[in-house]
Amino acid sequence: MSKNYKLVRIGVFVVYYCFFSGGRDSAVSCFIAKRIADAKRVPFYLVHIDTTINIPDTEKYVREYADWLGAELIVLRPEETFEEYAKKYPYWPSIYPQSKRWCYYELKLKPLVRFLRQNYRFGDVVVLGVRGPESLFRLGFYEKVFDTRCYHSAIGDICVRAWYPVLRLGDEMIEKLIEKFKIPRNPVWRIGSSGECLCLAGTSYKKLVRIAVNYPDVIERLVKIDDIIQSNRVRSREPSYPKPLEKMKLTLRQWWEQFRKQQQITDYLGTEYESCNACIW
Repeated sequence: MSKNYKLVRIGVFVVYYCFFSGGRDSAVSCFIAKRIADAKRVPFYLVHIDTTINIPDTEKYVREYADWLGAELIVLRPEETFEEYAKKYPYWPSIYPQSKRWCYYELKLKPLVRFLRQNYRFGDVVVLGVRGPESLFRLGFYEKVFDTRCYHSAIGDICVRAWYPVLRLGDEMIEKLIEKFKIPRNPVWRIGSSGECLCLAGTSYKKLVRIAVNYPDVIERLVKIDDIIQSNRVRSREPSYPKPLEKMKLTLRQWWEQFRKQQQITDYLGTEYESCNACIW
């Protein structure tokens, strides 16, 4: 769908918009929501935010999932790419403090708010794959399966009727539902991520290593972004470290150069075992 996200609706007062990251939780949530929408005979749209800093396998999976689900896919994009924003914000994004959460605001929140302000109408349902057991914050912040969710941004505010189908489900139940309904799997799930936003703000060191082992080309791209960030830090004497490398005081380029020198399992077993290299992670 084009960047003008205005949808034309005639005589329809309820629409289901399921936001799909490409992760396990949203895959189950959108499957459930699509079945409900079909039963009610109301329009359903799969909405994906292309953050411009993702694993290509995830973007491919999003399209394949939409085809499998039989849903119209709407892709939202930020006004600029992650690389372009990195020139404006000369530091790696972080969850805390909020002043450093620029990747969330620019890449995800603004496109979401812009879309909802253009298309959401009273009575519509916004479906989100939020799961409380993922973190203590989510467990405390999201209390109801059906609730009102308000978004605030520089381009405006909007409140919507939100539905969290998998809010109270644990990992085991999510896996059982994926198996039961034969939901297609995203190959990126093996690293414990949806792969839809690699600004590294919420990435652990272990997950960074998994990305490096399975998707070295993605790390190469992030290293080039690291160069952009460091070169624009003219007002600071200190480098900016991505979240998983803060304690080590390493820039991404420094870490990647060290990591590539480390011996891998194939160094011991031979190239015929290369396909198992990711298995140990």
